[in-house]
Amino acid sequence: MSAPETPRGKVAQRSKISEPKVWLLLDDRPGHRTQVRGLARLLGVTGVEKPMVFSWLNKLPNPLLGGSLLSVDTDKSAPLQAPWPDLVIAMGRRSVPPARWIKKQSGGRTRIVLLGRKAANGMADVDLALVCAHFQLPPHAHRRTIVSPPTQVHAALLEAELARIGDPLRELPSPRALFLIGGPTAQHRLTATFAGTMAAAVTSAAKKAELSLAIVTSRRTPESAIHAIREAAPDAHLHLWRPDAADNPYLAYLAAADCLVVTGESESMLAEAVATEKPLTIYPLEPRPLTAKQRMIASLTRRAEGRGPLATCVRFLIGHGWMTPLRDLDLMHRLLKAEGRGELFAGKINLAAPRPSSAFADVSDQVWKLLGEDVRFGEGSDDA
Repeated sequence: MSAPETPRGKVAQRSKISEPKVWLLLDDRPGHRTQVRGLARLLGVTGVEKPMVFSWLNKLPNPLLGGSLLSVDTDKSAPLQAPWPDLVIAMGRRSVPPARWIKKQSGGRTRIVLLGRKAANGMADVDLALVCAHFQLPPHAHRRTIVSPPTQVHAALLEAELARIGDPLRELPSPRALFLIGGPTAQHRLTATFAGTMAAAVTSAAKKAELSLAIVTSRRTPESAIHAIREAAPDAHLHLWRPDAADNPYLAYLAAADCLVVTGESESMLAEAVATEKPLTIYPLEPRPLTAKQRMIASLTRRAEGRGPLATCVRFLIGHGWMTPLRDLDLMHRLLKAEGRGELFAGKINLAAPRPSSAFADVSDQVWKLLGEDVRFGEGSDDA
């Protein structure tokens, strides 16, 4: 089968004809699913999707669950049975016990590649973990640090969705800015006051740059924030996420826009914006005040970088999945800026084309080496 284009236009070519058997463990989170599917796409493989539904036991720490199906609702999940795969790709803490169980059933032959902060903080049985630098996880021989995660978004998919759905911004004159708004997370909040101020600032910046403005909300955007956005940006094209919508035009919006403004609390949403290879502006949300538990974790994480018994103990807790460092999304924003992939909002919308990156070509190569395959890039590679 032909492999897909990499983010820099290179095509991965495998040295063997045989297609490896790949399982994609998928949970209910869109951000997790796009990263798992995105990595499979980068590898050029057709993965078998295995939707997972979890029982209340998934709340137990992974070190207690081990490699088991104790936390999986096997009646509602996809069947996991022989023949076992060559590779399992999974994301999220809940997917780790079944991934380890699959490897155990295969006699250790199956390779496990994990994505995500909470999946990768315990490395037992894990062959490779792709971790973003802002996860603040300590170095490990099987961890590979990246700036932004893989995603299922790529140029061909965007073009196909635009052709299928049509241009959702056809009534707006070009050039057109698309503002993607997320919502509250464990570390960030989106109040109505902040949402109104943010929408007004982006609207003003769009007018100064002579850009038409469209705003798209997400499943996490609160109703109070939507109301404030309507008032602050009455002339903007506004598309509201709806749980009962038969078709989601999100990808068509990405395809139709000339530049993107994205709230900065979600690495998956930022990664999808980066994958469009369009000018990107990051608008960080307000951080929540740290809880007592978060302050303790932050303090211990800093201690892990030092020496002595306490540092050794903290590294053990992180390395065996008992403690997970906090995300530092400000670090992700700074790294994207340093790589030339986006700019932070400072009263204006970035219109500069992003700098190309070869990071995922290297990641693809590393995963194939786990399977005993060599990946080389064909004619036209612009890697140094």
